[in-house]
Amino acid sequence: MRARLEIGLILLGLLALLFLMPHTISSDGQDRFNELTLLLGKGIIPTRKYSMIGPIFAAPLWLLGNPFHVAYALVSRFNWLLFSTGLLVMYVLLRRRLDPTLLRTFILILIAGSMFPNHLSNFYGETFTAMFVGVGLLVAVVVGGRARLGGWFAVALGVANTPATLVGLGLIVVRRVWETRRLRPVLLIAATGALIGAENWIRRGSPLHGGYEAGFTNPFFFGLLGILFSFGKGLFFYTPGLLLPVRARILTLRQGAKAELYSVYLLWLCFVAGLVLAYAPWWAWDGGWYWGPRFFLLASFPASLALAVRLRNRTGVSTIGNLATLVVLGLSVWVGINGAVFDQRGLDSLCLGHSAIYGPYCQYVPQYSALWHPFVVFESLDWRNILYILYAVAVFAYLAAPLLADLATAALAFRDRAFRVALAVRW
Repeated sequence: MRARLEIGLILLGLLALLFLMPHTISSDGQDRFNELTLLLGKGIIPTRKYSMIGPIFAAPLWLLGNPFHVAYALVSRFNWLLFSTGLLVMYVLLRRRLDPTLLRTFILILIAGSMFPNHLSNFYGETFTAMFVGVGLLVAVVVGGRARLGGWFAVALGVANTPATLVGLGLIVVRRVWETRRLRPVLLIAATGALIGAENWIRRGSPLHGGYEAGFTNPFFFGLLGILFSFGKGLFFYTPGLLLPVRARILTLRQGAKAELYSVYLLWLCFVAGLVLAYAPWWAWDGGWYWGPRFFLLASFPASLALAVRLRNRTGVSTIGNLATLVVLGLSVWVGINGAVFDQRGLDSLCLGHSAIYGPYCQYVPQYSALWHPFVVFESLDWRNILYILYAVAVFAYLAAPLLADLATAALAFRDRAFRVALAVRW
């Protein structure tokens, strides 16, 4: 019964993300779509700076839709299809290797309590990189066997789609060399570098010409503070699960490849750390006019896993620990709702007006940030928005119920102890 309910919530969530959210192609996504159209429609190899490795995977949708003039509509849903396929691959390959309840909870949080919902509404490249690297690491380390090579190849493709993430890959390789005491993981950097160089050579005439050679002029410390703590873009607000300690919880799991799962968790964190190091000195560390910490979508993987582990392995957890988990769950689900329903509504006149000189307001001031603005200014909701919010609240209620039961038990025990102490006092 429990498994059927969780699978039902997962499927319902995927349908909600497909039918209740707007899907469009704009800004960088429009540039990628135009380049794909140039390549497939006219046979011209585009030379702009955006990688074509991710967009080329959308070629079947473009080719299917172009004769019927629906290529735009199909490609705008590419990231949703990619996300859904990645979750399916993850579930099929891991259901016999990990605790199935933990796996379903992890997937459910990715759907309803992470940054992914917002990223699925456009044709940007971050979803491709996050899914290929995130799922690829799980396949390579946890599944292993014949699937290992495919997992590492997926990681290489994901990194090649966003060359700046090579720093994150470098930290992954250092970690794997330390874990395995072998130098073989270094080949992953060589393979990824070869993919990046080959694309640059084919499209721009030089393996070293990637189009992002300039722009690293931001003071590193300020970029670091903004990436981690800013109210409008900070990782600790958009992926609060990163703050939850989970090592002991993972290693005491009763079922599954727990050591391998913890290894993947650390590799995800290494990749996120590499992203922070790479983007902190870049002038556009905030991702421009975009909801949330755009370049750090992969952080949703370790944050969601940490939250899933805390929800499903509560043995010996203190009342304070359960309260912290409940707060993180609530904020995570709000991130999902905020990204899917509100996005940056009502902020464009301030953040983009007056030559964008007020842009920092939307990065640093709580009431002008995308995450908190709906609590300050009322935004009208249509029936799709209401249905999505109801779904997300239902997921929160389902996942929070065991926590609330534990907290209620603790509260009753505290009341009984206080009552006994009061009776023992001589008045």
